[in-house]
Amino acid sequence: MTMKSRAIATSAIALATAAVGAGISPVAANADNPDAEQYRPQYHFSVPDHWKNDPLRPVYLDGEYHHYYLYDVDYNGVSTQTAWRHTTTTDQVVFKDEGIAIPEDTTFGSPMAGSIVIDTNNTAGFGAGALVALVSVDEGPINATDQWVYYSTDGGDTFTPYSTTTPAIANPGPGLHEFRDPKIEWDAANSQWVALVAEPLSGIGFYTSSDLKNWTYESFFAAPSGITFTECPDFFQMRADDNTLQWVVGASTGGDRHTFAYWPGDWDGSTFTPDTTVPQWLDYGDDFYAAVTYADESSTDQSKRFLKGWVNYWSHPNTASSWTVDGFTGTDAITRELSLKETDGTYRLISTPIAALDDYATRSWDLGNIVVNGQTDLDYHGTSYRLDTTVSWSDLDNVAIKLRRSPDGTRDFTVGKFDDFVYVDANDPTMYRENHAPYDPGATSVQLTILVDTTTVEVFVNGGEQALTMKSNLEPTDTGIQLFTQGGAATFGDVTITEFANVTGQAEAGAPYQDFDSGYDSWTTTGSAFGSGPATGTLTAQQPVTGWRGTGLVNSYLGGDTSTGTLTSPTFTVTSPYVSFLVGGGNHPTPSDLFNGFEGSGWGSGWTATGSFAGQGPSAASLTNQVGSKVADTFVNGGDAATGTIVSPEFTITRDYLTFRLAGGDFPWPASGNASVQLVIDGEVYFTATGDDTATLRTVAWDVHSLRGKTAQLEIVDNSTSTSFGHIMVDQIMLGNTPSAVVGETNAPTAVNLKVGGVVVRTVTGTDDERLHRESWDVADYIGQSVQLEVVDQNTTGWGHVNVDHVTFSDRPLG
Repeated sequence: MTMKSRAIATSAIALATAAVGAGISPVAANADNPDAEQYRPQYHFSVPDHWKNDPLRPVYLDGEYHHYYLYDVDYNGVSTQTAWRHTTTTDQVVFKDEGIAIPEDTTFGSPMAGSIVIDTNNTAGFGAGALVALVSVDEGPINATDQWVYYSTDGGDTFTPYSTTTPAIANPGPGLHEFRDPKIEWDAANSQWVALVAEPLSGIGFYTSSDLKNWTYESFFAAPSGITFTECPDFFQMRADDNTLQWVVGASTGGDRHTFAYWPGDWDGSTFTPDTTVPQWLDYGDDFYAAVTYADESSTDQSKRFLKGWVNYWSHPNTASSWTVDGFTGTDAITRELSLKETDGTYRLISTPIAALDDYATRSWDLGNIVVNGQTDLDYHGTSYRLDTTVSWSDLDNVAIKLRRSPDGTRDFTVGKFDDFVYVDANDPTMYRENHAPYDPGATSVQLTILVDTTTVEVFVNGGEQALTMKSNLEPTDTGIQLFTQGGAATFGDVTITEFANVTGQAEAGAPYQDFDSGYDSWTTTGSAFGSGPATGTLTAQQPVTGWRGTGLVNSYLGGDTSTGTLTSPTFTVTSPYVSFLVGGGNHPTPSDLFNGFEGSGWGSGWTATGSFAGQGPSAASLTNQVGSKVADTFVNGGDAATGTIVSPEFTITRDYLTFRLAGGDFPWPASGNASVQLVIDGEVYFTATGDDTATLRTVAWDVHSLRGKTAQLEIVDNSTSTSFGHIMVDQIMLGNTPSAVVGETNAPTAVNLKVGGVVVRTVTGTDDERLHRESWDVADYIGQSVQLEVVDQNTTGWGHVNVDHVTFSDRPLG
């Protein structure tokens, strides 16, 4: 338990500088309706509802890690009392909720932080293999805390207090509320249990026991100057890269820095002696707190451990849009893998994102090397992804990546290197504005791995030598990325962006609609690519196929890339808001769709116009890069003085990119005199682009892949009366899977389609990869309608096949 709560009770991406988005005001959502949750993390663990804070050290039992955390079901802006909530995981990425293990109201107080061990040898007498916990209990209004023993004999589902009258470790008091957070570790060399307890005099008390019930005080480890308090102590032995076993003490701290401090050193069975009293820091961000480490059961030599931390801190615990909008607040950092490295006579912990996260990668964009001198906007837009790059330079003042950037440039989350530090800046006045990690001022490169999720940013520097974690309260439409330098140029090398499946949905997925384990059932085939039934894995001459489930999958490599055909489901009625499946194979998308070419006498079927443009239509022109004989030109019916709007009918975003050609005046939104093209959803502008004061049509490509399934409108707006290019020209609006969509693309897809009345309303292709990834479509707008799924292979060139498995209907997105 932490201080405040106790004290108060697939494709390369082109670069484009014209395409930007706009902020959206949060819409109130019901926490019981996960489809409406705007701020639910995509691939980080988060509380189902209300509040969570400290993670409690997981234990490994029967092939699963049992993870507990502090949970407040009564949270309403302030956390007062907590329970222990229970989850299980096999891979440290997907967690299954198991409910309350220790309720918030016991017969003698409210449970706060503590730790669990598995008593394999029955030292406590509760039975061999019983789970025994030492728990801080808040015993009343003065917030006095003692340490109490609880035990479980049902595999950790429920716990019983051993005594409700006598604590195992009594408060040295009177009434010291900072005496808390016991952490138990087995000391094999001395055949004893060791417990660390955070004590009110800015340090950690060490206690020993033979039976987990009776404890003897041994010594006190005093925190050095600059640390005003310690919480959530940790104690473990780990094998370093020089093959020596080292003891490490850690704790979350207050004072000069509030994150996880640690000290390697020696333990003699009663006293811990650090190599140096100067702390090292596992994370330099303001929001990596109450962290716990635990054994990696696959690491037989103790060279690897896991790490979990809470993304928050007590100076701003309640500044979370997820609570005000969606009814929950509480997210953990990604599970990390720890190693111990000998450096300059001491030992340093290295932390990296858990490797199992890669198993949930769904898409990857390889942007290559990007040279920047000033600023460059990437065409990629998103709120949840990993960005990897190595930045190098010869001479400059500042180099940065501006993540989750708003269209007007007033909001972003900045990660950069300046002078002698790497920094993160949440640009949020409700939180600490900037955090620094020391860095060699003479360095000319830095490797960055950045995990961006809906409400968190985690930065790993040079392979995990340093980390910086902060939460963010950016809006759902803050999706841009800008590369930035000042005082010189830099090369952002091997820029890669990776997206991940929705792990909350993974944990709650129901039975599949079709798993292809017992045949095609009532699905029908044409051609030869799919044969008479599913494949049982990799086919002859095919690269290894991975990521599929069960005993069968759809694999159109039958006969090689030259075979073609279709596989079509029976007609079914949509009853759930999401349809998900695993897909792999070739990157051959369904051809792009022409949304409007502006070749008719009017603006287009269903399009409406206001102001000067009402009753008008496209203009004959011969502009550079024009397609056809006409364009939409707001010079019509009044010249530069003409004003008004030209608005499309509502449409569903079904593809990854919306592209069009644009020329004319440079009058960007949101200025009152703007002349721009806007993508509008629920009355809010998501993307906007304006001209460049030329008559040359250029291609604008908006990455709308994260908006698939949303109902939108396009608006051509001209509020400019300037006599200098006070108009814009628009042509050839396309919806497709590439940023370079054109009419007449080759119609030879390897794709999965959803069809309504024979019309394709959703489509996706592979990524030239035999590893299947999870794809989810928002189909809420088709609930109650009859649809079909179609797997298509019409391609006979390289990667001319498609793999599909595990079709599932769900209430949450699974990918």
